[in-house]
Amino acid sequence: MPANTQPSSASENRPNRRKRLLAAASAALVAVATTVVALTSYPASAETTAAATHDPVIMIPGMTGTPSNMDPMKANLQSNGWAANRLFTWTDSSRMTQDLAKAAQELGTKVDQVRAQTGASKVVLATWSASTLAARYYIKNLGGADRVSQYIGYAGPQHGTTNNGCQFYVSCQQFGSANSPFLRDLNSGTEVPGHPQVAYMTIRSVNDINAAPYDTAKLAGADDNYLLSGPMAPTHFTIITDATALAAMRAFIIAHENPPTGTPTPTTGTPTSTTAPPTSTPSGQCFSSSNYGHVVAGRAHNSYGYALANGSNQNLGLNSLYVSTKLRQTGPNYYVIDRTCP
Repeated sequence: MPANTQPSSASENRPNRRKRLLAAASAALVAVATTVVALTSYPASAETTAAATHDPVIMIPGMTGTPSNMDPMKANLQSNGWAANRLFTWTDSSRMTQDLAKAAQELGTKVDQVRAQTGASKVVLATWSASTLAARYYIKNLGGADRVSQYIGYAGPQHGTTNNGCQFYVSCQQFGSANSPFLRDLNSGTEVPGHPQVAYMTIRSVNDINAAPYDTAKLAGADDNYLLSGPMAPTHFTIITDATALAAMRAFIIAHENPPTGTPTPTTGTPTSTTAPPTSTPSGQCFSSSNYGHVVAGRAHNSYGYALANGSNQNLGLNSLYVSTKLRQTGPNYYVIDRTCP
């Protein structure tokens, strides 16, 4: 080849083209590898995964309240892992001032709407004051037991209230007395309809003077009747924003959601006896009566609307014809609660 002959452009670019193609292929492989590392290094957090499994929560204020009253509770749940699209605040068309049976019907419509929107089969009802009664009515009488997984009642006048100057509202007439026809019907048979299919929690405070006495908020047979006590315990109006109360509610929901199903796995090995060791029967006469009957008979005494057993001072609950307790006399004018009594 003559000294002044230049190599052709094609022959000069061929090796360079190969280098460029190899470099591009290498870059592509690095990009793919980087993508795989990124996908495998940042899985969805356990909190996010768990949040999707929570049943939707419908939060309902009390008489004259508005859904915005429940916004702090909603924010608290969301900040602790609940997905925003599974949290709902709501009240009925009268703001819980009308017949609570009518409010319960409207609640049923809301529950079905939330179930359709979220695809969930059941919801959690977080209720406050008067709405605690509408929710129980829905569960007991309107098919709610099949649509509600958990019931949480804050400061509910479950057995009436002595602070009942609100009876210009129909709903207040229904819970202003422990003997109202509405409460007699609602509390008859069982105070926790649908249980154990529906888990029940009540939350009350010693500083509540609206649902009074404060133990009116308890439900016989509930999984947890949670009491906030001490001088710093919340009032009727602050209980739904109280940090301790909200933490207790979150723990309860988590503990009672997604219950195990199916039959137990059989075990093998040497069978063991399941016969309980014999126990001695307590001595003393038994008395089964309404709390009011115990007071009239001199086995208990009244204290701020409650019946306390003579001698032991155990709280039997409301001093009412509609609340019954079994007492055993263990000494002269000394009585104790004994559910083993016939």
